[in-house]
Amino acid sequence: MFKQRKNKRFNYKPRFQDSEDKKSRADFEAKWNDAKGGDKSRGKLLSTLPALIILLVLIFVLIYILEEYI
Repeated sequence: MFKQRKNKRFNYKPRFQDSEDKKSRADFEAKWNDAKGGDKSRGKLLSTLPALIILLVLIFVLIYILEEYI
């Protein structure tokens, strides 16, 4: 009775889509992973429990020493 609407199809192609874009994206991801991996060991050192306890003790010692001057 009524005609069904057909789905519209769009043949859209991005303006700057080339194989170079895929290469640059892979290169960017490789550089990102290298940069991210370099900071990983330094971040682990300060987040360990013994390091945090030592830091807390040093802060208490510093507060004690500064209280003596007052």
